[in-house]
Amino acid sequence: MNENFTNTELLIRYLDDELEGEQLEAVKKSIAENSAAREELENLRLAKEAIKSYGLKNKIGAIHTEMMRELNKNVASKKGMVKNIFQYSMRIAAAVILITGLSVSYQYFTASPGKLFDENFEAFNLHETRGAAVSPLENIYKNGNMQAVIQQFSTLTDPQPPDYFLAGNAFLSTQQPGKAIQAFLTLQLRNKTNNTHYFEEDTEYYLALSYLINKELPRAVPLFEKIHADKNHPYHKKISSWFLNKLHRLIPAGE
Repeated sequence: MNENFTNTELLIRYLDDELEGEQLEAVKKSIAENSAAREELENLRLAKEAIKSYGLKNKIGAIHTEMMRELNKNVASKKGMVKNIFQYSMRIAAAVILITGLSVSYQYFTASPGKLFDENFEAFNLHETRGAAVSPLENIYKNGNMQAVIQQFSTLTDPQPPDYFLAGNAFLSTQQPGKAIQAFLTLQLRNKTNNTHYFEEDTEYYLALSYLINKELPRAVPLFEKIHADKNHPYHKKISSWFLNKLHRLIPAGE
């Protein structure tokens, strides 16, 4: 069995959470350091999604059973065993290519602002804070009570930049993108006026998501493209070329 097949098998087991200890750490290291491994892992993820989307699990299971039956046959020579293993590997490769192609097509043509938002939105983790000021909303936000954050924000007589950022996230988490946009834009204006940089890059990302779910795609696209082009941006890895391709497809011609 060749090294590539062994790697593929390990990546499949990694996706299925079947690896432990040193083997798990070795695979994680390979994924982090090897672009080819990351690409293959993504293809395998797509394959798993395609199985769920198209109901191909039984079909692939039958192929797998047939392959294992062939491998378990008593062979007369080493040459026969090598031939069986080669056929087994080729069938796996063909199945992965087929399922990946179906999954890619399915994801591309069924993309919507809501789906793209769900794939990328995760409420800001305050432990990763990149702002220096402290907000009175901080403890409430950490407890995950977004409605309470919004309520408290409405009582502030002089909201500060961190207040606007946390309120924007709370509005976005509670499906109020219009109010989230207003909060993030106000924060950007305050930063520009005062020559400060509170949550500057975080605000770009969450403002783009707000435009996305609010179906203001022509406003969202430039922000996402800026993040994608900047390799040092903290959200760069979240915005792939594939994401941008799906996003561009959603914009009607002429806009």
